[in-house]
Amino acid sequence: MEITVSAHHMDISPALREVATDKIGRLGRFLGGMDRAEVHFSEERNPRIPDKEVCEVDMHGGGHHVRCRVAATDAFAAVDLAVEKLENQLHKIKTKQVQRTHSPRPVPNARAAEADR
Repeated sequence: MEITVSAHHMDISPALREVATDKIGRLGRFLGGMDRAEVHFSEERNPRIPDKEVCEVDMHGGGHHVRCRVAATDAFAAVDLAVEKLENQLHKIKTKQVQRTHSPRPVPNARAAEADR
């Protein structure tokens, strides 16, 4: 999975970049076919907002687009919350795919088959 990490109005430390790439990279195991992830950090400038560090993640691939936006007091905590949110979303998508493939298919022209008997 190709992971891009960027920031707006703040500097990204190498440790934060490594943690974000590592944790977001592990999300590829939940749903195959995810090709690209974009992680974007920003900082809220409003003094009334206690959770200033914002982490936005966009994941693309396999016909799916998954996005989340999380705010926390620390950038590392924001990454953890974003990963948790994305795990739930990817699990939901995967469950829907599995249910579709395992659901019984209706027999075409079932009434016509019964009428022929």
